[in-house]
Amino acid sequence: MNELNLPQPPTDDKPDFLVGDVVVFVDDSMHDELMAVSFVKPHSVFMDDGAKFALSFLIRPASLAELNAGKRLGEVKINA
Repeated sequence: MNELNLPQPPTDDKPDFLVGDVVVFVDDSMHDELMAVSFVKPHSVFMDDGAKFALSFLIRPASLAELNAGKRLGEVKINA
């Protein structure tokens, strides 16, 4: 841990998302359309050929049910 308690960069270099991933916004107050990842930068993602931008923590992969429905379906429960 650092002395000043500053945030540290992630220790892994793997991006959260890959080009071609289909994602949705986490927040239900945002639009519910599916978006395709077109470019990934550290901690951010460009979607739909660069027309949309989001910080990585604001989106998540679309579930199979959402892919079938063609839109975000709300909160998704993942069995752990």
